[in-house]
Amino acid sequence: MTRRSLMGTGLALAAQAQGEPVRMGVIGLGARSRQHWGALKGMSGAAITALCDLESARIAAVNQGLPQQAAAYTDYRELLRDRNVTAVAIVTPGYLHHEMAMAALRAGKDIVLEKPMGINYIQAREIAREAKRLGRIVSVSMQRKFMAPDRDTLAAVRQGLVGAVRMIVCQENRGDWNPASWKYTDPATGKAASWRLQAKAAGSTELEFSVHAFAEVCALADSAVTRVSATGGVLHYRDRDTRDTTAVLAEFANGVRFSYSFHCYSPAAGNSLRVTGSEGTLVRTGGKLMLFRGARAAEEIPPGADPPEDPEVMLYREFFESVRTRKPPSLNPDAAMEPAKIAFGADISIRENRVVTARDFPA
Repeated sequence: MTRRSLMGTGLALAAQAQGEPVRMGVIGLGARSRQHWGALKGMSGAAITALCDLESARIAAVNQGLPQQAAAYTDYRELLRDRNVTAVAIVTPGYLHHEMAMAALRAGKDIVLEKPMGINYIQAREIAREAKRLGRIVSVSMQRKFMAPDRDTLAAVRQGLVGAVRMIVCQENRGDWNPASWKYTDPATGKAASWRLQAKAAGSTELEFSVHAFAEVCALADSAVTRVSATGGVLHYRDRDTRDTTAVLAEFANGVRFSYSFHCYSPAAGNSLRVTGSEGTLVRTGGKLMLFRGARAAEEIPPGADPPEDPEVMLYREFFESVRTRKPPSLNPDAAMEPAKIAFGADISIRENRVVTARDFPA
């Protein structure tokens, strides 16, 4: 980092400490970005001052909906050099996250980073280390923790309604990925296909999709992952190398066991979560959270009060507070690492036909 960039960073931190809006640059303006800039443009604590995308038409379209026109860039490195940008949201396909996040950190920017941090453990660990070394704020966009079902289930467990957690079982069944997603061209083959269908671009299905469920499970287990084994493959479709079917078993340091299954070709089957403890079981399915204890009739757990804002806004509220106070947000890189380890471990286990342990993830 140059002396000039250090001075710029110091001035930006001073301004934020005095309550000035965080000046955001948004990198990547595909479908997922709508939640980001949609949340940001209505928040008093932020101003979108720069936009970046390979397609100028996307930048123009987003700019039309902003209260004040943002600077336009087709090269993210130019946006990072913009001194009117103090923080960035990186909303690009997964394979670009490591490169862009490392560059943003070294440019003195705080970051909201779409998950995953990287498409492998080494990349994710490097981002976490660099953020600590440079004293930057990073929030990994795993906003599902702010959604009512996850929040209510965690609250019930923390209230002790099932006693000590012993076993967690999760099933996720969805339809296929959006066919209109951005097309990644594999440089080795020249083949272009949706980036989520290609491991080089997405890492794995578990990392791109299942990691949200893994994050909830890590919060429920409240312990470090110690062992992962998995099976899965492309069993239904024929146009991809990211799996459409997966089954995962994981163990945590406190003894909690976790079983997970996923497929993306029968959405009508729905999703379910079961948390069994020493004194009862919580079952979440069909929009309801039910408690089963002994021979007593099942009891429906009423939903908690709805949050005043949507999950994306809540994520940014927390991020802006962290930028102001310089205290890590709850979605910091270390917190995001445990669920990512389950995803990384599942991928390694399937590819190498072995059990993955904590030794595979050196500090």
